[in-house]
Parts: sequence; C-alpha cells; structure tokens
Amino acid sequence: MSLTSLLAEQQRHLEALNELLEDEREHLNAGEIDGERLGQIASEKQMALNTLDAIEASRRTHQAEAGLGTDSRGAEELAIAADAVDQWQRIRELAESIRRANLLNGHIISQRLEQNQQAIDFLQRAVGGSTYGPKGKSLHKGFGGISSSA
Repeated sequence: MSLTSLLAEQQRHLEALNELLEDEREHLNAGEIDGERLGQIASEKQMALNTLDAIEASRRTHQAEAGLGTDSRGAEELAIAADAVDQWQRIRELAESIRRANLLNGHIISQRLEQNQQAIDFLQRAVGGSTYGPKGKSLHKGFGGISSSA
C-alpha cells in the first residue's frame, strides 16, 4: 500500500475513533446510562485501536524502508518526502483530539464511579452494614427506620 493511501486510511480510522469517543461521552453524560451501548462502544473502540496499531506499524515500516527513524521526526520527514505534510498534520491534530476526548471520558467515568461509591456508602451506613446476606436476601426490614417499600 502506498504511503498516501496508508495515511488516508489512518486519517479515516482516527476520525471514526474520534466519533466513537464523542458518542461515548454523550452516553456517559446521559441521565440514564445505557450499559449495553457503552459496552458496544468499548468493543468498537478496541477494534479501532487494533486497526490503528496495524496501520501505525505499516507506516513505521515505510519509514524504516526510506532510511528514516521510526519516531515522530521520521514520520514528519517521510510526510515531507511524500508531499503529504497537510495530511500528516491533520493526523496529528486528530490524535491530539482523541487524546483529550479520552481523558475527558475517563474523568467522567471516574466521577460516576465516585458518585456510585458515595451512594453505596450511604446505603450501608443507613442500614448499619451489609445490605444483603450470602444468599442475596435482605438482612434488614428497612433502611434504618426508613421504609424501602413504595
């Protein structure tokens, strides 16, 4: 595969991954979490990352074959030699956008986990310890005097 085709494929997959991260963020910020959809997104992200890893390996092979280093400087030199500087710049911008989106989504997940833990801690304090026994049956008839029935 030619370098320009490889870069076009890399850009296309980065754009798709960026869209997946935006979709993930929308679902994470939704009032009600759709765990099934988030699981699908996670699976799609993993497939996209595997594909991008293969593309990256191919690009580095092109760099090595051209006698350039396999680092970012070698990639830039290869883009210059192939007259693909604009395309390479767009790939770098997408990679940075993906990095930021992934950090933001990770922060949202951390906040959700913290909120869930606070709710669990509150419930455990309200009932004075564990809520369920080893067979999954409630150990308490209510929540510290608060009726749990509707």
